[in-house]
Amino acid sequence: MEYLGALLAPALERVGIPPEVAPLLFIRPISGSGALAVGSELMARCGPDSFAGRVCSVIAASSETTLYVLMVYFSATRVKYTKRVLIAALLGDFVCVLTAFTACRIFF
Repeated sequence: MEYLGALLAPALERVGIPPEVAPLLFIRPISGSGALAVGSELMARCGPDSFAGRVCSVIAASSETTLYVLMVYFSATRVKYTKRVLIAALLGDFVCVLTAFTACRIFF
């Protein structure tokens, strides 16, 4: 996870997103408890009042564990064709990250 974050760090820095948040960007759509662990580790390392800590808090509070929700709802309703919904949900996660970053940049 850290290697993938280090690989994307130059692109994230160019946009202005703290590279410390990169592991959270990848784990949040998959696992809520994993995102909580990554977020608590980031808070211990950077501090809750840092920009990275604030972005981490907003992302964790405003996003959903997308893949888990899709599996639970689609298995309960027996939906078989989930490709378009998965793409839309992951696009929603991407918009959530950009919105969280922008909100933190404006208000903090």
